Amino acid sequence: MKRSEFWQAVDAVYGPSLGRSLVVDLYLPACSGTAQEALDRGLEPDAVWAALIEETGQSEEARWVHRIDPKRRRR
Repeated sequence: MKRSEFWQAVDAVYGPSLGRSLVVDLYLPACSGTAQEALDRGLEPDAVWAALIEETGQSEEARWVHRIDPKRRRR
């Protein structure tokens, strides 16, 4: 997962406003900080995304949303 895919996935699953808030405010135990802090420390976006999905109780489908063709995602 690229960093740009991380942000696209955040927007697709949580929406831009809530998603950005979760990234900067929600503490992720698996990352020992927020998603933003983890990314800033150099953790792989895929690991941060997995931790965010787990902590917020999202479905397995949401975990892989970045692998779905964006055109199909809008349907």
